[in-house]
Amino acid sequence: MTYHPDAFPTHWDLNPYRGCSIGCKYCFAQYSHKYLGLDDFFKDILIKTNVSESLGKKLGKKNWNNEQIKIGGITDLYQHLEKRYKLMPKVYEIIKKHKTPVFIQTKSTLILRDFEIIQELSKITSVDIATSITTFDESIRKVIEPGASTTLERIEMLAKFKGISRSTTLGFMPIIPLLSDTDENLETTFSLAKEYGIDNVVTSFLFLRGDVKSKFMALIEQHFPEIYTGFSKLYATSTVDPNYKQNINLKIKKLRDKYQLFSVYKAVETIAHSDQLSLF
Repeated sequence: MTYHPDAFPTHWDLNPYRGCSIGCKYCFAQYSHKYLGLDDFFKDILIKTNVSESLGKKLGKKNWNNEQIKIGGITDLYQHLEKRYKLMPKVYEIIKKHKTPVFIQTKSTLILRDFEIIQELSKITSVDIATSITTFDESIRKVIEPGASTTLERIEMLAKFKGISRSTTLGFMPIIPLLSDTDENLETTFSLAKEYGIDNVVTSFLFLRGDVKSKFMALIEQHFPEIYTGFSKLYATSTVDPNYKQNINLKIKKLRDKYQLFSVYKAVETIAHSDQLSLF
């Protein structure tokens, strides 16, 4: 389990795997494989078979303040290997034992395999569920997110947790200029979020740094050559052109007002460990 000072949306991340077969080509975490001496973030996958045992030791320490944990910060907890290794049910048992609040994020409908487990967990502690999407155009989605469930399947999956989890959050992220920023795609995102009763919609723009930028640029040139020149101009640096960003944010604001969907996620308040002990 990893701590980071800036909450996104929590300070603690738990990743049962390193590397991710979902294969999102824009993934910011690709750089982390270098520290492991591995090359391919999408194929060289490390399986933390002892993740539940390690988590149990951490949560059992006296100085643990029962802070909310995000599962799936830099890898998808329900990527394809989870079908075989089934790490998550054991992780949920540890979380249930310690009544630890969790924020679960995935792009896979495999989470529905554990629906009843999560439902039971939500009766004991705070559970937040999130997914993220980019585009409803499947021809584009299959190129940039080849291992993910379809966009509509993700929204339908998220909606199933409405009334069970503390909150449901749909991330429209990253916004990819000239690919996922069409008026139709923006409108569909907010209209379906409203239709399916999603609590929050959060947005962020594509961020390209280091090797991720060169790899993503190569992907754009190969699969979407018609936008390559314009895309390159928008990403002269690692972040998108500020004028473009301002224009899209104005469109998003109008849609938020229209559908009354905002980014209103609130972190779970920390419970002091001494107070937690009194619950047993």
